[in-house]
Amino acid sequence: MIRMINSVAFIGLLACGTQAIADDSTSPGTPTSRQMMKECIDKQKTSDVSMSKAAMKRMCKDQLKQQKQSGTPVEAPPVDAPRT
Repeated sequence: MIRMINSVAFIGLLACGTQAIADDSTSPGTPTSRQMMKECIDKQKTSDVSMSKAAMKRMCKDQLKQQKQSGTPVEAPPVDAPRT
């Protein structure tokens, strides 16, 4: 009887552990401020080649600051296939 209880408990713990690992692998991460700044500067480079890097950085800082103050969500990156 004790062997059966131990087996059921072990299977339960194993199932919970598997579920926890599966949840971590499917959740998309939110971009950090640094990633958002890099993406913004890349967009600025493609739209206006003649703009200086300092001007691009200043423009992107202002844009990110406005987004934070207004509470508008940042554009989500496209979702790729789950990584294995």
